[in-house]
Amino acid sequence: MRKLLLTLLFICLLLPAAALAEGNVYFSHESGFYDDTIDLEILCDDPEALIYYTLDGTAPTLDSVIFDGALTLEDRTQEPNDLAALIGFSRNQFKTEVNVTKCHVIRAMAEYEDGSLSEIISGTFFVGVDREELYGDVPVISLMTDREGFFGYENGIYTMGAHFDEWHSQQVGNYEDWQVQGNFSQKGRDWERPVTVQFLTADGSEGFTQDMGVRIKGGVSRSFAQKSLRLIARADYGEKNLTYPVFENNLRADGNGMVEKYKSITLRNGGNDTETTRLRDPLFQSLAEGMGFMVQATRPCVVFLNGEYWGMYTITEEYSDSAVQNNYGVDDKNVIIIKNGRVEDGEDSDIELYEQMFDFIAENDMTDPANYEQASAMLDLPGFAQYCAFHLYINNEDGIFENNNWMIWRARETSDEPYCDGQWRFLLFDTEHSADIWGDGRSFVTDNITPVITDNGAEHEDRHPQKIFYSLYQNEDFRREFITALSDVRNVYFHTDRVEETLEAMKPIYVKLMRDTYLRFGPEWIARWNLDNYQKDKLEQLATYLRGRYDRFPWMLKKVIGYEYPVEATITINDPSLGQVQVNRTLLPAAESYTGIYFTEYDLALTAIPAEGHTFKGWQVTDATLSDEAAASTSVSFQKNFTVQALFE
Repeated sequence: MRKLLLTLLFICLLLPAAALAEGNVYFSHESGFYDDTIDLEILCDDPEALIYYTLDGTAPTLDSVIFDGALTLEDRTQEPNDLAALIGFSRNQFKTEVNVTKCHVIRAMAEYEDGSLSEIISGTFFVGVDREELYGDVPVISLMTDREGFFGYENGIYTMGAHFDEWHSQQVGNYEDWQVQGNFSQKGRDWERPVTVQFLTADGSEGFTQDMGVRIKGGVSRSFAQKSLRLIARADYGEKNLTYPVFENNLRADGNGMVEKYKSITLRNGGNDTETTRLRDPLFQSLAEGMGFMVQATRPCVVFLNGEYWGMYTITEEYSDSAVQNNYGVDDKNVIIIKNGRVEDGEDSDIELYEQMFDFIAENDMTDPANYEQASAMLDLPGFAQYCAFHLYINNEDGIFENNNWMIWRARETSDEPYCDGQWRFLLFDTEHSADIWGDGRSFVTDNITPVITDNGAEHEDRHPQKIFYSLYQNEDFRREFITALSDVRNVYFHTDRVEETLEAMKPIYVKLMRDTYLRFGPEWIARWNLDNYQKDKLEQLATYLRGRYDRFPWMLKKVIGYEYPVEATITINDPSLGQVQVNRTLLPAAESYTGIYFTEYDLALTAIPAEGHTFKGWQVTDATLSDEAAASTSVSFQKNFTVQALFE
């Protein structure tokens, strides 16, 4: 027995790693990038088995080609376009004039003598493609799927197809491109297709390969030629979760470690920002990290579909009951998600819990302390204040105050478990219709706050979020939360140094990847006449807006709110390695000094947080008054520019 075990171990050590990972059938080469032509073998540990394979992304069957000798894989880029030559994805679709980059996608299975079949294996092989030159340090995602399921006239999820012809026949008069309905507009499980997803890491090696489902994702952006794709793990396809670190350093929303698995992810085309910068939403999601609501992890990537270049996308964490479980630890079966006033995840009857919260806050006097206390048990009021402040600062014109692109969640059954307290909490997504997206970046002085704080919501449709905001704004405690949140959004999260550092890190990646995307998908006026400067100009306009917003925002607030002259608060730490300071509800960056602008009407709440192994020793203040100079949590009142220092040892 011992000799047999040693023999089996020796055989296993001789087999390629891919054989052990894939089972009975394996490739002679790993998926990835190769400089020169390779001869690919498809191998099986049963020499009597027949191996069937495909080269077009479809799953092999017993009618597929039988493997009979090595496949010579060469650079495919100069081959005529196939998928890139198709039309019918959108109205007035741009048809590329360049040969897009191509790779080899090979799928194979074995049939054994007893008629049983092996699992299907899938591989992606780039030959003569300089990954680093073309794609830098971003991952490449190879999607393999049945062509008919994507592009078929009747049921292809990516095309205008039969549904467009039916819709078009019923139209009277002209319509805009974004109004078009087609196959791509259809939703639900019936419009989900099987797809094999292969993730090649930044160094070109295989990260994971998994069978998943794919759907078209988005609103208006479904009508674009390059569409967002939602990838969904299901037990029906093999694995009920995607267990892989898709996003680097993706901290759980509750702060307890890293997110380790995903039910679904989205390959996002940029939404409203598709033809401008593509990085607004990833930028704003990044800058909002640490605020009182959940944000989405994002990461740029390049996608290939059945072996053809399909452009750059942003991998985006998907919100679902499973995502709440993975980020907050709440059982997904106990999670309710409401999107734009409708149940997104949960049971139909769960809408009653949302309506109870909404109606109580909207219809009762929130200046009554008892009512306000009840409201605070139903809705995360500090998180709501920060959520509203964030949207107003970036001037999101397609967000919560337009009753669109907002989402909240709660645990259905309450308990003493964390986050099962019955409060509704917010989720941030689709923030890109903002920061003067269609302008020249100079509308940063726009007052979008006065309309919000003066609108009681009477003219809006039932249960418009404006109604609960206005009702809460009448309460002085909430008004303080909201106005200090507006200040903290500007002072900390959108501090000009932080914005510029983040933007400068992202810009070269998106500029590099978007060049070939424009050449592939257009629009024509960019691809043919304005390719080199267009996106750079749009990025500079975004930077102009954010610089201007930071500079002018306090003075706009002063005028809108009617407060006294804003003053400058400087907070220092004797040694930033020994601890940090929280201002109001915002943890300041670990640095020696922080400066923000605040209003004298509201005291600042300060909390000293010593690092592990260190202690807080007290505060030193100049030109202000502390409620307690020795307490770790204190408040400071002020009438002019002041300085306060936290002392740690």
